[in-house]
Amino acid sequence: MTNKKFAGQVTLLLLVNVFVKLIWIFFIERKVQLSVGFAQYGTYYSILNYTLILSIINDPGLNNFLINQLSKDKSDVKQISGLLYLKIILSILYLVITLVGSFILGLEDYQLVFLLIMYQIGYSLLTYFRSFLKGHQLLNIDVIFSVLDKSILIVFFIPLLYLNTAFIWTIKFYAIAQLLAVIISLLICIYYLNKRKISVFVRKHILFDFQLIKSVFPFAVFAFLVVAYNRVDVIMLDKILDNGAHETGVYAAAYRFLDAATMFSILFASFLYPVIGKLINNKKQIEVIVKQSFVFLVSASLILAFASWFYRNPLMQLFYLEKATENLALIFGVLMFCLPLIALYYVFSTLFTAKNSLKLLNFISAMGLLINVGLNLLLIPNYQALGAALSSLLSFAIVGLLYSVLYYTYFKYSFEPIIWIKLLLYAGLLCLLGSLLTKISINWVFSLVIYFSLSTIVGVFFRFFDVKKIRKMIS
Repeated sequence: MTNKKFAGQVTLLLLVNVFVKLIWIFFIERKVQLSVGFAQYGTYYSILNYTLILSIINDPGLNNFLINQLSKDKSDVKQISGLLYLKIILSILYLVITLVGSFILGLEDYQLVFLLIMYQIGYSLLTYFRSFLKGHQLLNIDVIFSVLDKSILIVFFIPLLYLNTAFIWTIKFYAIAQLLAVIISLLICIYYLNKRKISVFVRKHILFDFQLIKSVFPFAVFAFLVVAYNRVDVIMLDKILDNGAHETGVYAAAYRFLDAATMFSILFASFLYPVIGKLINNKKQIEVIVKQSFVFLVSASLILAFASWFYRNPLMQLFYLEKATENLALIFGVLMFCLPLIALYYVFSTLFTAKNSLKLLNFISAMGLLINVGLNLLLIPNYQALGAALSSLLSFAIVGLLYSVLYYTYFKYSFEPIIWIKLLLYAGLLCLLGSLLTKISINWVFSLVIYFSLSTIVGVFFRFFDVKKIRKMIS
């Protein structure tokens, strides 16, 4: 397969996933939350994040190892069979540990806990079998299976959510439906692999290679710390407060938009990673590409952050109708200021990952987790969901500063002062523009369109959005 064809298929995979996830976030998740209520959804969201954090037990990097193994030797059935048996053992271990942990934490809805644990196991198995598609370079088919479970649910849920039906929503039905969609997708994937005569295991080759876990352990630790660092605030919010379920639901409603906006940074980082990796391997300078990526992502994120702040009330009213409150709008506005810091994080973490600096990444992620937990303990009791939002903003800022210092320390590069001055000036102009536009008596949608248009023009003037440079960098 040519590099150009491979890049095209990876691009398709990413874009399809982004498109389906956006539909899922705004048309399904949001509507389900409005149907079941913020408190019920808050309980679900807390348990979902708890099972997600511990899911690293279920897959400590085995899927990536499998893809690597298949790319080297597709005929080593013994090694591959051993990998599947090992994954089954880890899934059972994950089930036991997560259930015991739920008892310790006092997660009272054990049926929902079990359903979401099984969903994580099913999704992980689907990802595992999809690895065979990647390993055999069936990337076009992998695109289908990457969104099949969500697509099934979107087709199934839209009539129930948007047509006048007598159906009464519960959060357990929502969890069961997700589990069934993953199981259906998993069975279809296994059937397809069998039809293509792609061997996934042989019964006589039962081998448990626990040494493999040792080799992928640093990557597993990094994955765990990143997920815990981003998701622990939800669990703390639910457990610390007496009205934790409702506040978690409010936080989830606001965080949904940050989650959607972050996909742009993830998409960009997926293109950036192989480029930086190639430059480092060829001992070429990375300063220019890092600077261009940083400036582009941060400036674009600043536009979204300030737009979210100035138009936070009408945006929340548009999406959450009578459930929208001043508090929800404030939490949403604060959370969206995390976006430029997340963009900074993705640029520098991509750089250190390409450099294979796992110890450094684990140190930064551990620091971020400790800071986030400490700030949440301090702020959640007094400010509730707003406290969790402020904790996220402050911890992202500290981690971003740490990344910037270590970038200079390890690579001896630093951004010229003029870049920081231009970004600060740009932020000031965006703030001024938003303040002026929101004081003019015009329709807020029209005002928002003007804001985005003028912000982009100013960004082009500052040379933050140099399309030619970005196109050249990607090519």
